[in-house]
Amino acid sequence: MGISGTDVAKEAADMILTDDNFASIVKAIEEGRTVYSNIRKFLLYILNSNMPEGVPSAFFLLSKGAIPLPLTVMQILSIDLGTDMLPALGLGTELPEAGIMNRPPRSQNESLLNKTVVLKGFLWYGMLESAAAMAAYFFVNFQHGWPNVPLAASGAIYREATTLTLAAIVFCQIGMVLNCRTETQSIFKVGIFANRQVMQGIYFEVALIIALMYLPFLQDIFNTAPISVGGWIFLFLLPGPIVLIEEIRKYFVRRYDKINKGENI
Repeated sequence: MGISGTDVAKEAADMILTDDNFASIVKAIEEGRTVYSNIRKFLLYILNSNMPEGVPSAFFLLSKGAIPLPLTVMQILSIDLGTDMLPALGLGTELPEAGIMNRPPRSQNESLLNKTVVLKGFLWYGMLESAAAMAAYFFVNFQHGWPNVPLAASGAIYREATTLTLAAIVFCQIGMVLNCRTETQSIFKVGIFANRQVMQGIYFEVALIIALMYLPFLQDIFNTAPISVGGWIFLFLLPGPIVLIEEIRKYFVRRYDKINKGENI
């Protein structure tokens, strides 16, 4: 005990309760689990965008240049160093998820970046984003006559295509950061707008992508261009399905957990 305990007892103790309240142990464990969980959410969100950044380059390489590079190096940097950072940091302020104290203790040998995080980041979230990003690239070319004409390799159409590819990744990340806020609980139950820091990060990344599209000096640096009305409609249609697809997955995970525990569904 930190207040009533003797100095000898404190020296020999592995843990000291500064307020002499055993409930503090429970709160400390909950806080520790929350911090650990939020770090994993941060890592998962950061991993999400790696796949859609790499897949366009893979299309370029595997096609031996027949598909022009859908995403430039500077555009990739704008994601890693610009649009991703604030939403990711906002995940670190997420409140404890319901049922976090009902989970069994994790193994001391378990890695922070475990198989579940890697597979979910690359093969689940990452592939969803990659599909949307490549669809955006081909969508612009389709608007300008593809496949009857070759894919644009330079000029205004090419810049618009790479810009929409970049913007598609950013708008997918809006849905992904909402997905990452909970592991199994529905985001609608937690509250979409409940985490103010995450929402501020979303507002920032949307403002940044608009600036990259429409400010001339940024257009020159990042090889971007304004997009069409059809392009904007395409972008606004992305976050909703991404959230709903993940909500369906989480629903079945919760259902499976209840069956295993013998609870009524």
